[in-house]
Amino acid sequence: MIRGSVKLFLHALMAALVFGCVAPVAMAETTTDTVRGEKLYLRYCRGCHGKDGRGGAHTFMPHIHNLTKKGYIDELPDEHLFGVIHDGGEAYGLSAYMPAWGRKLSDEEINDIIAHIRTLPTH
Repeated sequence: MIRGSVKLFLHALMAALVFGCVAPVAMAETTTDTVRGEKLYLRYCRGCHGKDGRGGAHTFMPHIHNLTKKGYIDELPDEHLFGVIHDGGEAYGLSAYMPAWGRKLSDEEINDIIAHIRTLPTH
């Protein structure tokens, strides 16, 4: 599934090819809200990933990735994190226990959660 600004870029690129335009196409910038992201994270993610992102929440038993582990989350691109949150872990070869939040959360809300995750200190 193609999302947000990528979809806009592809539509503009197709129009440029079809109509012979050669002007550069500007992609829409996305802004994120880490405060809203934190609230959403605490509501939807804390139960498994813990308040601090280290996993090991007492409400869930399967192994949960530590979102603050240096060299893990900081190496993953936002697009990958977006996909895992939107489509669920199983769609990316991860745990099937990670639900797909794409029907519950908007693209903007998912991006805000990612922005919050990026503020968590790495260890």
